[in-house]
Amino acid sequence: MNLLAAGLLAANATTTTSTTSTTTTAVTQLAKLPIPEATFLVTLTAIALGIVTQVVTRRVVDLNAERRMRAEVNAFNKEKREATAKGDKVKLEKMKKRELQMRQEQARVSTARFKVTAITFVPLLLVYYLMADFLGGFSVLVAYTPVPIPYFAGNFIQASGGWEVSLFWWYFLSSFTFSTMLSKLFHTTT
Repeated sequence: MNLLAAGLLAANATTTTSTTSTTTTAVTQLAKLPIPEATFLVTLTAIALGIVTQVVTRRVVDLNAERRMRAEVNAFNKEKREATAKGDKVKLEKMKKRELQMRQEQARVSTARFKVTAITFVPLLLVYYLMADFLGGFSVLVAYTPVPIPYFAGNFIQASGGWEVSLFWWYFLSSFTFSTMLSKLFHTTT
């Protein structure tokens, strides 16, 4: 048993040692495509999936009702703060009765956003898994970043002049970055 453990430790030590041309993280496995192409593929996939999500949002969510509800809730909260500041107990009692109705209406409007998530989650996951399979795995190296990003970027690679970024993190950063822009472009923010 000790020989087996020693053999495993020795094999692990040889796989984690670093030479001048390799690094020691799991991210160092390169994607099946060269870095610029893999980077663009992941970014374009994130943008395409973001567009699909925004189109579904426009079709499923009644954005005008959502905006009206948000305006009503903001006005209600402002009125409630003013009544609380003045100590107007009669007005606060009236508002307490109206608050339940406001919450129910707000929940009804917000369920449409949940429907968008329910509709798009499985297709987004499927596309992500297909992309990972095409590129060679979830932790393959698809991009380099010139600045260190804590928790996102791996080792510094001297030849590239940047830090390694895996498929998972690059997709996450691309999706997060473009989702905000796309929601403003499609006017799906409230």
